[in-house]
Amino acid sequence: MRNWLKTILFVSSFSPTLFVIAGVRFYSTCKIDLLAIQLVTISIIGTILPLLIIALLKKESEIYKFKAKKVESADYFLLVFVASYSAPIVMKLAEINAEATTAIISLIFIVSWFISNIPSHPLLYLLKYRFYKVESDDGMVFVLITKRQIRSPSNITSVIRISNGMLME
Repeated sequence: MRNWLKTILFVSSFSPTLFVIAGVRFYSTCKIDLLAIQLVTISIIGTILPLLIIALLKKESEIYKFKAKKVESADYFLLVFVASYSAPIVMKLAEINAEATTAIISLIFIVSWFISNIPSHPLLYLLKYRFYKVESDDGMVFVLITKRQIRSPSNITSVIRISNGMLME
């Protein structure tokens, strides 16, 4: 079950891209069609999903004691997502079709299923969540999602496990 949460959390970070695709479609056809409405609807659902996942984790998950040895910010991964949000405009300029887009999204979903953690989530970042790479006292490295700025590993005392490589404070 935890792998599903991590994967959905990762894939949902691409939701604004669908909104941009709908905008590009509207701009190029000057009309609102069924596909544009579907893209906006899916984008809205994908934008809400991270909030629902975090609420579920806070409500249903067990809190574990945690001792961190090392911590560093992982917010630099946001650049990847900002670039992906501009991808629909580039794709329109290159005229990439829907089948290629579907194949790319499917590949992203499959890869995200197998990786142990995810990079920063831009939508959560806007809601003041921060992403850190933390090393536990036994040498395991995790991605930690938290609402506060962490300046010292000793500030991390308890966490919720999202997946094998992801934690939330």
